Amino acid sequence: MEKIQRILVATDFSPRADQAVQRAAKLAAGHEAILYLLHVLPSFPIEAFKRLMTDTPLEMEQRLYNQAKAILQKRAETLAGEGLDVRHHVAIGRAHIEINHYAESHHADLIVIGDQGESFLQEFFLGTTASKTLRKGHHPLLIVKQEATDRYRRILVPVDFSPPSRFALQMALKVIPAGIAPIEASIHVLHAVEPFGEMLHGDENKEAIELYRSRALSRVHHNMENIIAYCAPGDTRVISVVEHGFPPDMIRDKARSLDADLIVIGKRGETELDEALFGSVTKHVLYETPCDVLIVNP
Repeated sequence: MEKIQRILVATDFSPRADQAVQRAAKLAAGHEAILYLLHVLPSFPIEAFKRLMTDTPLEMEQRLYNQAKAILQKRAETLAGEGLDVRHHVAIGRAHIEINHYAESHHADLIVIGDQGESFLQEFFLGTTASKTLRKGHHPLLIVKQEATDRYRRILVPVDFSPPSRFALQMALKVIPAGIAPIEASIHVLHAVEPFGEMLHGDENKEAIELYRSRALSRVHHNMENIIAYCAPGDTRVISVVEHGFPPDMIRDKARSLDADLIVIGKRGETELDEALFGSVTKHVLYETPCDVLIVNP
């Protein structure tokens, strides 16, 4: 399996962005990957500069650029002092466009971004940098929501056996390198079996209902065996989990019971974020779980 070799972390120098940088640094150290630090300086309208500053727009832009570059260079030097291979760059433009462009041109295997706090859910689905980066790009996006105190040890991967689920499991396996023993890290592959509605009524139909449930559960276990055999044959760190209930509830509860520090979930095509506005699984995962979330594009 391909390794994570190039990690891009976008920072606006906020405390939450600092958490993302620290997480990206830990991942880079664990994978011996190149770490790219990127800050995007927004382009302001000329009239805004005229109202706010006596400097010309070009002079102000240059001043802000130099300040950002100095801050970013200092952080890069600090991380390089810890033994990391660090590159840094300040871009000017729209954040999500520049992030995706830089990720594409530098062949990033992973983009890391910090969340936006309590209003993150609403902002994410209504147009934040994170949502736009995911919608317009195709790189895996790690949204950091907690302090990076240690490497990831308990990863939860919700699956529905679709191709995005397979990509999510493959990405989870990349996050935890092959050399890490099961006692040190585990990947729990979860499929939530939604409650079977009582389409049939009456005692005379109990056997038919149970037969349907039994066959459905058998298919689930068969599909679970297949996806694990395809992505992680013989990997004892991967644990199959089948639960009954509403998927968002099961994901939330399982993440809590495992004390998961990362959830890896597949993005379901171009309409996933639109669907999320009305209550998709991804929306619930982002809102209801305190751990980091890695969303994988097909």
